[in-house]
Amino acid sequence: MSILNTLADWVVSRNKVWSEDALARAEHAIADTLACIIAGSADPVSTKVAAAVADLGTGPASVIGTARKTAAPWAAMVNGTAAHVLEIDDNFYPALTHASAILVPALLAVAEEIDASGADMVDAYIVGLELHALLGRGVNRSHYFAGWHPTATVGCIGTAAACARLMGLDHAATLATMSLAVSMASGNKAQFGTEAKSFQCGMGASNAVVAARLGAAGVTANPQALEDPQGFLALYGGPAPRGWDDALTKLDNPLAIEAFGLAPKQHACCGSAHNTLDNILDLQRAHGFTAHDVAAIDVTVGASNKKNLRYDDPQDEFQARFSLHYNVALILLQGRCTLADFTPEAVQREDVRALMGLTTMHARAFEDEPKDPDDRPPHLLQLTLKDGRVLRTERVFAHGLIQDPFTDAERLQKIEQCCAPVLQADAYARLLPQLQNLRAVASVRALAALCARTAKD
Repeated sequence: MSILNTLADWVVSRNKVWSEDALARAEHAIADTLACIIAGSADPVSTKVAAAVADLGTGPASVIGTARKTAAPWAAMVNGTAAHVLEIDDNFYPALTHASAILVPALLAVAEEIDASGADMVDAYIVGLELHALLGRGVNRSHYFAGWHPTATVGCIGTAAACARLMGLDHAATLATMSLAVSMASGNKAQFGTEAKSFQCGMGASNAVVAARLGAAGVTANPQALEDPQGFLALYGGPAPRGWDDALTKLDNPLAIEAFGLAPKQHACCGSAHNTLDNILDLQRAHGFTAHDVAAIDVTVGASNKKNLRYDDPQDEFQARFSLHYNVALILLQGRCTLADFTPEAVQREDVRALMGLTTMHARAFEDEPKDPDDRPPHLLQLTLKDGRVLRTERVFAHGLIQDPFTDAERLQKIEQCCAPVLQADAYARLLPQLQNLRAVASVRALAALCARTAKD
């Protein structure tokens, strides 16, 4: 039996009985991502993508942040771009994807199209997330280090499976959906630090919806597209892919959302920087120093993390989101990295730039990294103070992961910071209870309508 046959069997036959941990974490992730979409909908990149697809037809799916409706693939493209453009959407480490930023826009568009419930959307999200994990375990870290953008590759295939689940497709159509998504999986890390990076997330969400629509229409494809000698693993796997055997043993054993959860962000920048930023905050709380007291900061991160954090001297807000030096300076000065810190003007702040030279970044060699993306070595930090003290600490997990989770208050604060500047006050007041209890939402269409009522209307 082919791998896609096995996966299609699971997607179609897996019952909808999920643990409370799985359901609650899925609800939190969907709510967090909808807030990210709302915040990102006002970004110029999102509005450019919306303008590009404005004349491509109409449909029932919402372009969040506007009153426009369009066909599901185009809504998924715009909303997927918005979800990712501000770099505040979550990470999912078993797959090395920004899982929710591609899953939620695709599922939202399909849910509006078929008038699904919140419970249906949560169910499909959990299924899609598990497929992200399996596919990522098959090709990463090798796939990631080779330069692929897994959110738009691995994520496209896993999200297509989620769409098939939400649409209630049968085994044959679900298998075809995933195989067709293999053909559409694309995206590279050369685009990190540019407008195209977030578009790749929107592109993947759109492609996932299209793949599910093609599968539903009866288009067939190679059931061995993952393991074929000219298939996904062979072409996309990079120098040392792990293969499918171990990944298949972990399918729903336990669910990745139960074992690992998501990695929501408190800092508005690339997740590769977050352990370092939290390390500094940990030391500040313990020792009470200020930016003025710091003489030098020496950081050791993973090989791929250093590749992501490629801008030592960022020149615009896109590069700044992928600059460890810039974000460390922000943490030293103000204890946080907010959305307001990523504008053309903010990136040129003299007080921030004066501190960027304090940071030196090292990386482990790729050969020394664990091959299994489920294994996570710590990020190390050594901070030297001007009085001669040398402080050291390390983190495996950034704040927000299940090992150091957000409080309910922190989750709500982030949602408010994302939504309140964009939505009308009454719409936000009505939306918030639905985000807090998505399983009880009878119609995702009604929820999406609230996300369209912006303050500028």
